[in-house]
Amino acid sequence: MTDFSAENQDATVPGSEWQRLSPMSVIYFILRFVVGFARQGIQNLAIFGGIVFATGSNRLGMIVFGIGVALVVLLVASVLSYINFRFRVNRNAFLIHRGVLQKKRLTLSFDRIQNIAIKEPIYFRPFGLVTMALESAGSASEEVNLAGIDRRVAEELRKAVLARPAVAEPQAAAVADALSNEDSAGVLLHHKVGELVRYGLSNNNMWVFAGLAAGAISQVDDKVGKMINEWLKLPESYIASLDTITATLLGIATLVALFAFMMLLSVIGAIVIYHDYRLSFEDGRFLRLKGLFERSETSLPERKVQALELKQPWPAILLKRRHATLLQVGFSNDWEEGNLNPKQSKFIVPSLTDENTAKLVSHLYPDLDFGGISFTGVNPMYLKRLFFVDWASPVALLSVSLSFLATPWFLLLNLLPALILPFMWLNYRRLGYWSDGRYFAVRTGLIGHKLVLFPLHKAQSVKVTRTPGQRRRGLATLTIKLAGHKVKIPYVPDLVAKGARDHILRVIFAGHTPWM
Repeated sequence: MTDFSAENQDATVPGSEWQRLSPMSVIYFILRFVVGFARQGIQNLAIFGGIVFATGSNRLGMIVFGIGVALVVLLVASVLSYINFRFRVNRNAFLIHRGVLQKKRLTLSFDRIQNIAIKEPIYFRPFGLVTMALESAGSASEEVNLAGIDRRVAEELRKAVLARPAVAEPQAAAVADALSNEDSAGVLLHHKVGELVRYGLSNNNMWVFAGLAAGAISQVDDKVGKMINEWLKLPESYIASLDTITATLLGIATLVALFAFMMLLSVIGAIVIYHDYRLSFEDGRFLRLKGLFERSETSLPERKVQALELKQPWPAILLKRRHATLLQVGFSNDWEEGNLNPKQSKFIVPSLTDENTAKLVSHLYPDLDFGGISFTGVNPMYLKRLFFVDWASPVALLSVSLSFLATPWFLLLNLLPALILPFMWLNYRRLGYWSDGRYFAVRTGLIGHKLVLFPLHKAQSVKVTRTPGQRRRGLATLTIKLAGHKVKIPYVPDLVAKGARDHILRVIFAGHTPWM
C-alpha cells in the first residue's frame, strides 16, 4: 500500500505514479450518466416517445432497438470514462486526468480543499471500496470524485491532506487519527429514525417534491396530456353525480391525502439521506456521517465555517426543533446577490433541540452567550414601504390599467394588498438584528424564522446605503458581505448603521483572526 504520510513526502509522494480507479468504478460512471439523463427531465423521454409514435406498427421493435442502443452507448461511455480517468498526488496537490470526448486536466491544491468526504455507496460495500470527494473553495460543485478506491488508501490520502502545513490545525495528526475512528471523536449528535421522522415532517422538502411534480406535469407533451385527460373522465363523471356537500368533502379529503403523501415522501427522503446521522467535533474539526444506501463521511474545519444558519419553519416550532446549516465559502455567479452556490453541497445539521443547538453554538463560538441574544426590530417605515410601495401602488396601477382593457372586476385586485398585509406585518415583526461587538445576528421570517449568526472578523465588506425617503427620516440600510453570503438590515437608524459599519471595518482591518 502506498504511504501518503507527510514525513515521507518531499518533491513528490513516493509511489505516487499515475493510478487508475478500480474497474468497479464503471458502476459509478453508469449511475452518474443515468442520473444526468434523468435530470434533463421528461424532454429526453419525449424525444424518444416522438420517434416511437412516428414509426407506426413497428413500435415494439423500435422500442427494443432504442433500449439496446442506449445500453450499449451507456456501457461504452462508462468504460471509456474509467479508462481515461487517472490520478496522482504530489507534494501539494491532486492531479486528475479525465474525460472521453473532451479531455480535462485538473490540478487541485491542498490549500484549496474545503471538504473531504468519503462516501460508501451500497454497490461498493462488498468490495471494500469508497468514493472520495474533494470540495474546493470557489468551485461550482465537487471538483474531484475518486470513485472506486480502497478505503485504506482514501484514509491515507485524507491524512496527507490534513497534515499539510498550509491547511493543518495545530494538532493535525490527532485530527486525522480521530477521523479514521469515529468512536474517538466527541459525538455532538446521533439521530435515530424517530428524530429523522421529525426532520422530514418539519423541513420544507415536501414543497420541493410538490414543485418537482408540478414542473414534471408542466412538461408533459400533448399526447400524454390527452391520455391523462381520458383517465380523468371516469372520476369527473363520478364527481358530477355527487351532491355539493359530498363533492366538497371529497375534494378536501383529496387535498389532505396529497398533503399526507408529500409529507410521507419528505420523511422517506430524510431517512434515506440522513440515516444514522452522527455529528462529531474533535480538535477544531466537524465530522459528519450519514446515509442509508450511500454512507457519506464528511469533515469540515471549524475555521472554514463563515456563518451559522438556524431555521425553524412553522412545523418545526410545533415539534420544538431547529435545523442548522454551516455556511461555507462558496462563490457563485450570483454572489453579489448574496446567494450561496446552489450546486454546492451543504453541511446540514438536522433536527436540533434547544440543548443540541446550544452545544453546536458553543463549539463554533465558545465565548458567545447564545441565550442572551435579544433582537432589535427595524423602523415601522419598513412595513409602510412594503405595503404602499411594494404592493399597494403597483397593484392599483395594474388593476386600473386592466379595467380599461377587460372589465371593472379587475378593480378587485386592489384588495390583494389588504389580504397580504398580515403576512407583511409578520415579516416586519420577525426582522431584527443583534450584535455584542464580536458577533452579529440577523433574524428573518414569517411564521417560522431564520437566524444567521457570524463573528464580525468573518465579514469581507460592509456598506451603508440610504434612499431619499430614508435620508429624510434619518434611516439607512446596512449590508454585510461574507465570503459567499450576504445579510441586509433595512430601515435602521442612520447613526446605528454608520456605527456598526465603522466598528466592523475596525475589526476587519485591525484584527488578526483568520477567516479561512
